[in-house]
Amino acid sequence: VPLLLEKKPSAIELLDRMLFELTSEHKRFASLLSFVRGNPAAVLAVEFYGDDEDEVVKKLRDLEKFVAHKNIKCDFSYSINSDEISRVWELRKAGLGLLMSKRSDFKPVSCIEDVSVPADKLAGYVRDLLLIFDRLNTKAGFYGHASAGCLHVRPLVNLKTLRGVSLMKELTDEAYKLAKKYGGVMSGEHGDGLQRSYLNKSLMGEDIYAAMKEMKNIFDPGNILNPGKVVDAPQPEENLRYGKYKTIKLNTELDWSDDKSITGAVEMCNGQGVCRKVHDGIMCPSYIATKNERDSTRARANILRAVLSGRLGRKEIIGDGFKEVFDLCIMCKACKSECPSKVDAAKMKMEYLSIYNREKGSSIRDRLISNVHELSRYGSYFPGLVNTFNGLVSRYFPEKTGISSKRGLPKISGTKFSEWFSSNRKPGNGHKVLYFHDTWTSYYYPNIGIAAVRVLQAAGCLVEIENKRYCCGRPMLSKGFIQNARDNATKNIRVLKPYIENGYAIVGTEPSCILTFRDEYPDLLPGNDNVILLAENSYLLEEYLCKLSADKKLDLNWVKNEIDVFIHGHCHERSIIGNYSYLEILRLSGCNVTDSMAGCCGMAGSFGYENEHYEISGLIGEDRLFPGVRSSEEKVIGVTGVSCYQQIEHFTGIKPRHIAEILEDRIDIN
Repeated sequence: VPLLLEKKPSAIELLDRMLFELTSEHKRFASLLSFVRGNPAAVLAVEFYGDDEDEVVKKLRDLEKFVAHKNIKCDFSYSINSDEISRVWELRKAGLGLLMSKRSDFKPVSCIEDVSVPADKLAGYVRDLLLIFDRLNTKAGFYGHASAGCLHVRPLVNLKTLRGVSLMKELTDEAYKLAKKYGGVMSGEHGDGLQRSYLNKSLMGEDIYAAMKEMKNIFDPGNILNPGKVVDAPQPEENLRYGKYKTIKLNTELDWSDDKSITGAVEMCNGQGVCRKVHDGIMCPSYIATKNERDSTRARANILRAVLSGRLGRKEIIGDGFKEVFDLCIMCKACKSECPSKVDAAKMKMEYLSIYNREKGSSIRDRLISNVHELSRYGSYFPGLVNTFNGLVSRYFPEKTGISSKRGLPKISGTKFSEWFSSNRKPGNGHKVLYFHDTWTSYYYPNIGIAAVRVLQAAGCLVEIENKRYCCGRPMLSKGFIQNARDNATKNIRVLKPYIENGYAIVGTEPSCILTFRDEYPDLLPGNDNVILLAENSYLLEEYLCKLSADKKLDLNWVKNEIDVFIHGHCHERSIIGNYSYLEILRLSGCNVTDSMAGCCGMAGSFGYENEHYEISGLIGEDRLFPGVRSSEEKVIGVTGVSCYQQIEHFTGIKPRHIAEILEDRIDIN
């Protein structure tokens, strides 16, 4: 580092192997590792500024020659364009959250994470620190500001044990000795807090410490502003979240073994607050709309932690305050992918609602919504009558139904998708596909299913459907009816397994359905090999077509003319598999594609229909999506899910097209 500083870089940041390993396990962040070659113990990210790219590149080349001249052997990787640069800094910024994503009671604790020494003493400090770690049989994650001599070092310690608490204190005291040895300080950036303030008297000496106490007394004689910080501090063993920590046991219905328990899942929230970001990504839609901490992912994890740790009574879990905190979680799943620690509030809400239903009961509205598939099936025999009845009830009696009169219920189609398919089934000698026609394509939007089948048939696929399949269970899970969803999962696996064993791929057009097979079924039926079979062989339409293309097996002729498409991806799709598939297949079909890059649309299944959620549903969409749609009127507005379809049409008056319909139009039938 001292040598590199001779070349006057604007920054030198260190990232270590522990960070890389945890990043590689995180779907959302794994792609950021493209600049890391091999398996290095650490990488130094060295940044230069210049008036233009040529000047910066010259500085980089000069640095490489300089390092070689000094006989330092290391690998060089260049990040020059904006995308490459953003990957480096996004990974660096996510460093703390990624380190905290470690699923274990041994967490990277912050006891010595802010020690700062002169940059020319940094190597000696790190060497001595590593010797201490070896002696105490622990290891640590390293990242941070190498050019400033301020590395954030977080040793792995289990603070749920007396040994762990003792180890934390010993590590802090040892790091303090090294800080004094190398002319450094305990807090170079983040402050002393309750963790390191107890060392200030010894570090700064009697005279300076006495002056600090006098200053504190002048401005805060009542000691009400941050008591215990900087002066008159308690010992670091006090005020620990996990000190004398015991948790109650909740009877849960989902599998939490990846986190050891629901308690372990809740403890993954370290308070970093990435869920409060409001300018990019999806997370957290409710916080983006209200700007209220109560409506953040962090708040949901914290209130559940408060119950599990006994700070709130067990009965509070079915109280109004608890319900209010979880109420606006729309289960978009963005926290699972965008939170560096992978906190899954959607799964927590399912479990919470299940407990609430068992102990306090469920509403008629929630029971009806959870059975929307069966109700729609019965209603499809008398669509005109049902639509008229639903319209009158939702318009004149919204307080009885709980459905907003401003939106009304969707209308059942006069055409059943299954009836259309029985008349339009075509032989095929190519890839075998079972199209999973969900509730919406079956009874409300058969045009989507029809378009999907025509695209698959045009690609030479032998397409079949199975009318004995069941609802995926998503509506049930959204209302906490976990056992009902488990029953449907069991039935669907029984029905779909023979197709998979006979070489069929399960392909669908509704992300919330198909991705339930992958995301929730393993939690509903843990250890079931057939669940893995279904998860590995189920695809969204765009995902399946991209797979065929990657395997050089996509036989489709696209029309030659180009069109402009503004596409908005369903939250579940973007959170679980990303946006690559729908962008790629549209580009392959000859579309000039603009990704909305917006947050959630705000519909979220039944959420946007419900009286008490209608207004907030609109606010969520107005964040970025609706303005983007309105400013793209000359383009085709595309979506990948029905919720987004309904939401955009209702609030903007612009009728979007499902990606299946867009792709159907792009096929050259001549």
